[in-house]
Amino acid sequence: MPQYISVSRRTDIPSFYANDFFMAWLKGSITYNGGYGRLYTVSLDPEDVMGYIFWSKDFSPLINHPLFERLIEVNNAVFHFTINDCRELEPNVSPVEERLATLYRLCDIVGPQRVFWRFDPICKYITSTGEIRTNEKAFFKILPHVKKAGIERCCFSFMTFYKKLNNRGLAFVEFTLEQKIGIAGNMASSCTEYGMQLYNCCNAEIPRIIPGIKPASCIDDGILRETDRFGVHKQIKLKPVRKGCGCFDSRDIGSYIQKCPHKCLYCYANPLS
Repeated sequence: MPQYISVSRRTDIPSFYANDFFMAWLKGSITYNGGYGRLYTVSLDPEDVMGYIFWSKDFSPLINHPLFERLIEVNNAVFHFTINDCRELEPNVSPVEERLATLYRLCDIVGPQRVFWRFDPICKYITSTGEIRTNEKAFFKILPHVKKAGIERCCFSFMTFYKKLNNRGLAFVEFTLEQKIGIAGNMASSCTEYGMQLYNCCNAEIPRIIPGIKPASCIDDGILRETDRFGVHKQIKLKPVRKGCGCFDSRDIGSYIQKCPHKCLYCYANPLS
């Protein structure tokens, strides 16, 4: 049964494991470590794949790979591009100016309708000096540059807390609902001004309260159908991966043992070991 392949929500394969992905793509299958000693093999043969869903903070290694244009000539693909700008939380992510340049290149190659901007997560934290900071202000600086690329969708979320996030050199704290409403409302107003649709991922109260914000389906059956260039799309089922998730079914081929050198302090997939 053909399926969509997610590359990947577990680690940044386009940034750090692009060559491994392309070698598997040429071979027609990939084996990944699912944890607890379990290995899974997934077919990447064309008849078994309806398309690829890529996720990254920096797509430059993927689009610079000599096989990238060959991949998109014969496969459907969409791209979730996370562009934040907070060095304190994302110590090894390349400068935002470089990532915006990559965004423009990617949109030129695949079309902006296949590229989705993610500004997530929005965090509140206490520094080692006791100062309380948040990271949402960069959204308003980045928005006009993303819109210039032709992108019409943005997905955001407020940070989810995990125990493993303790002892990372700063302390994450929860937003109050009132603070969330204030931040999200300002983001929605700016998106309306620029003609961009704002979606929220997994904070169910936000779309219910704030007009103009829609609940996100980051893997969206409708968008995958609309962007299908080869007539291979078959309707897929809703398959949320956590509370509040609106995603449809896909197969993720990443592994948590593929360490992500971005070392973002808020990341659930990064033990910082």
